Amino acid sequence: MDEQVADLAETLVAADGVTVLTGAGASAASGVPTFRGDGGIWGTEFDVEKFTLERFERDPRGFWEDRLELHDRLFGDASGPNEAHRALVWLEELGVVDAVVTQNTDGLHRDAGTQRLVELHGDASRSVCAACGESVPTETSLDEVRAGDAPPSCPEFGCEGHLRPDVVLYGEDLSEAAYGSARRLAWESDVFLVVGSSMTVEPAASLPVEAAERGELAVFDAAETVNDGLADYVVRGDAAETLPALVEAVQSRMTGMEEAHPTREGRRVR
Repeated sequence: MDEQVADLAETLVAADGVTVLTGAGASAASGVPTFRGDGGIWGTEFDVEKFTLERFERDPRGFWEDRLELHDRLFGDASGPNEAHRALVWLEELGVVDAVVTQNTDGLHRDAGTQRLVELHGDASRSVCAACGESVPTETSLDEVRAGDAPPSCPEFGCEGHLRPDVVLYGEDLSEAAYGSARRLAWESDVFLVVGSSMTVEPAASLPVEAAERGELAVFDAAETVNDGLADYVVRGDAAETLPALVEAVQSRMTGMEEAHPTREGRRVR
């Protein structure tokens, strides 16, 4: 077993607060392409300028036609939650992980069963009316676009607004509520675990830095990241393989503690 994984498992079991931040790398094994880095779709397959808030407001029809192509590329081959998502659910159920903060919009953490989830960039499975806030499944919106009815219209009687994906568009600020929750979790955590994120996109990139000032930072990524130097633990590899190994190490550590202290009470030992 990787020494870093074993040491981190011991730290997690002893910690009072653990938050996980996930990026596109956590969903790569599910067939969801990454946006940046090797194989990233921004700048190679898609122009980010086509998916800005300004574009939606100026040209909602063109925005939705391009969004349909992007949506199919992002989620057309998605296979559902992978072992990384399921491992984080296990750690939550074991009482080790308190919350997951994600930069992803694919909804796979929710589908896997994560209970306390902060979606920084929204949820691509929903569309909302830009005028009244009415929400509908995005597939309903996309069906309209496929039928040539772009932009999709609000279903609320009497509302003439256009639907938009319920995600943070370029040129748009993060939800104050979501980012506020993420910052509180980062500041309150004894351990902040970053999985599959380049940690280069602000303001989310500030979360690991703030967390490292208060507690310990762990990085699980297939490639080097800008915050490796701040991290107390760095584990290389596919998150769908490294996170299950972490679960195994945590379970082994908890079992050993229970055997050594069969009457021990506490949050981490069940």
